[in-house]
Amino acid sequence: MDIGILASILNTASTKPISPQKGIKVVSCTLNDLVNTYHSPIPNSDIKGQLFIPEYQRPYVWKERQINRLLDDFIEYQNNTEPDKALFYIGSIIVHQEDGKLKIIDGQQRITTLLLINSLINNDFESGIQYTSTLSINNIKRNYAYLKSVEAKDIFDYADTEVLTYIDFDEINVTLVVTATEDLAYTFFETQNTGGVRLSGSDIIKAHHLRAIHSKKLINYQARKWEGIESDKVEEIIQNLTKIRFWDNRHWRRFPFYRDEKGIKEVLIEEFTENTKHDKDDISFYYSAVKNVEGRAFQMHESHYKQLKQPLSDGNNTLDYVSDYVHLYDVLFNRNKRDYRVSDAFYEFNEKLMHGNSGTLFLKELLEVCIITYVSRFGFHRLFEASLWLYRSIYSLRVSLSRNVREDSIFKFVFDYQFIDNIIEVYTVDELILFLKKFKVIFNADNSGPNQSKDKHISSLRNYFKEFSDITKYKESPKEFDKAFLTAIVSKIKEKETDGQ
Repeated sequence: MDIGILASILNTASTKPISPQKGIKVVSCTLNDLVNTYHSPIPNSDIKGQLFIPEYQRPYVWKERQINRLLDDFIEYQNNTEPDKALFYIGSIIVHQEDGKLKIIDGQQRITTLLLINSLINNDFESGIQYTSTLSINNIKRNYAYLKSVEAKDIFDYADTEVLTYIDFDEINVTLVVTATEDLAYTFFETQNTGGVRLSGSDIIKAHHLRAIHSKKLINYQARKWEGIESDKVEEIIQNLTKIRFWDNRHWRRFPFYRDEKGIKEVLIEEFTENTKHDKDDISFYYSAVKNVEGRAFQMHESHYKQLKQPLSDGNNTLDYVSDYVHLYDVLFNRNKRDYRVSDAFYEFNEKLMHGNSGTLFLKELLEVCIITYVSRFGFHRLFEASLWLYRSIYSLRVSLSRNVREDSIFKFVFDYQFIDNIIEVYTVDELILFLKKFKVIFNADNSGPNQSKDKHISSLRNYFKEFSDITKYKESPKEFDKAFLTAIVSKIKEKETDGQ
């Protein structure tokens, strides 16, 4: 069983031993017991020592966002008026016991923040923890000033509450994990919930939102729904959903490069757990239009799918949002399945042109993201037509750059053209297609020799469209490439309309 879940079950007692493992001691105790271990041992145990932050540990880096989340959790806890409610649980703290010290391996951010809060409530308290990192010291000073503003009711979000007074170290429960060796501490930290396999971002997201559901029936329903999906697919789709949410030109956020696995995991968890609202409202937003017919107004959902950039709430709201788009990816891009709502022309286009061959993987991923964005806005209406124009714009990078397409080229393209925003914010499909038609694609003759990437791209186009010539023509007359592309798309749309697709 997950040790955090086990502790939450047992946390009604101030201290209680949990089944030991070789080289590991685990107790459930209050935060007050923990921060006073340099005076006296944890009750009912021999665990004693000065809490200590090793020099090799990362600095204290929490910011206002993390502090606010913690304060909001305390407010929610305080609003729970059940007479026998459990202590407030802040998770596991992992320490390595050595030479009279309890070296903090995991938990520094939470402990430091709570000690800052306690210093405002209890000026006489001293934990004995020393901070040597300049970055940690600067962040402590900044966060202390912020918490003083909260206390003074100068922060709008907390102007109507006495949230800091809710925080009592005797009412805060932790699971303390004490290891005999440093290596064991880090091994436990990495694998405690996974039996030797690290949790993926999607696993953590699922666990977070399942915990927010109070109905056992709904928990079982959501868990079964997620377990029926390949974990790699969920991870990939959550990444793409996060990119869409990050690529917002009103407040652009940089998505990590694909090699930065740790960075990607962190932003996925942040976006789908820390940034979700932990209220009880399950509200979803859709795109609708109202048609007026002889004075009667008819409201129509333009898409059955939720708005991609909408705020999300803990529990069913976020789980349904993700699973809906997992299902949509399957409808659109699983070549073994075909949906009656999607034209055969789109599936043929998907099979022949939407591939990651010959260095086009980044372009393929962007095109899939944009098609998902389109369906979220307009449903399957004119999907094939829109996909061809999206393809032309996005794959223009394939022929207009002097080098191969890299991930930074994708990021720059989306930012410069506000590409995701333009798909979402137009009112009609015609308005979007006009925006896409205005792209000017100039063929760049660099690195366009036989069997090089541009030559292979032209070959793919010739296999699907009739209007393209050999690459030699475009090397001699670069502007002819885009003329052929415009003509080819118009012809293909007419051809499929004639065929009834």
